[in-house]
Amino acid sequence: MSEGQPLAQTLAARMQLGLLGTANTIAHSVRVGRGVAESLKKGGVIRRVSLKSRAPVRLSAICAVGRRAEAYGGYLYLAIAVRRDVTMHAGQIAYGIEDSVCEIDVLPYSDVRQRIGLKQYAMMYRLLKRLISEPTKPDILLLDRTLLLPKEFANSDDIEVQKDFAAVAKMANEFWRDIREPLFPQALDGMVIVGFPQVKRLDEPLWSIANGREDALIDAVDIASIRSAIERGRAIDEGAASRIMATILWPEQRSAAFAYSGLGLDPRAEPHVLHREIDIASLHYRSGLRTPPQQIEVAGGRAWTSEDLERLTAKLIAATPFDVPDSVPLPLWLARRQLQDVTRIDWLKKYQEDVFQTLRSGELDKAWLRGWEPEGA
Repeated sequence: MSEGQPLAQTLAARMQLGLLGTANTIAHSVRVGRGVAESLKKGGVIRRVSLKSRAPVRLSAICAVGRRAEAYGGYLYLAIAVRRDVTMHAGQIAYGIEDSVCEIDVLPYSDVRQRIGLKQYAMMYRLLKRLISEPTKPDILLLDRTLLLPKEFANSDDIEVQKDFAAVAKMANEFWRDIREPLFPQALDGMVIVGFPQVKRLDEPLWSIANGREDALIDAVDIASIRSAIERGRAIDEGAASRIMATILWPEQRSAAFAYSGLGLDPRAEPHVLHREIDIASLHYRSGLRTPPQQIEVAGGRAWTSEDLERLTAKLIAATPFDVPDSVPLPLWLARRQLQDVTRIDWLKKYQEDVFQTLRSGELDKAWLRGWEPEGA
């Protein structure tokens, strides 16, 4: 009978066997990147961003976070969304409105991770509905989420997750239906809504060019020269495309933009008003040497022009004052920091203690029975 293999021995063997293969994969990406970098720049896939604009810009950012703790035969959960406003002009910063919503309650045993994820989207859309009802709206609204609801929610087998997903999708479709007319570029002086997805499509637009999907591109790109440079090496894969785009995108540069309608995404994606009617344009940019490439999604799709995307990217880079690994435009950075400070405190533990104390004291039973005491009691 086989005696098996200890973990230390398995790890040592795999590290020795896989070392050359991993190094070769990375080296291949570097070689291909060097070979096509000049073609990508000359062909229009990598573009320099001009930062000459000095006009004041008002930015709002909305972030959300969720926490859970097992208790009372289920989970206590906390979902929070915050909004921060900043106006920036010629290096000067003015802080504006701060708004927030939260929900704290108990959930039964279920796919609690996805349900809390959906509740974060619900909190975000509650703040969005408040924002669009205000008489003065920001020039640029930043969301710390992808604009489309992630597919993992729609694919869940949990009935409660399906109900929550349907409710959030309904809320999201109502929002995009209401905002589509006053939205830029539909309205020239309209608000711009920008999403910062957590999962970045760094392989686009190079992967689209390599796979004959160039119709997805919004900017004018010299497809023939880029494809010729790619074909001189080995066939490029999706991972190599991501590494190439990450290494050749330098500060104050952006990638060519692409429309989600040309990527062949699942047509059932929600919210369908945004996905099928408004569409989404996306690109990558880099604001500093220590800041990794950022992907942004903007509502409007092919209605965006290269010049408009150039101005938007320049404003986002100018609104990013720090060159650190987690740097993002200032209002988004402030909102993230505030949520980090909040989540350092164990609010759920305190809430659980208070719930337990209320149950033990009998205060709830007394409140329910108030008014039912017999006369003369």
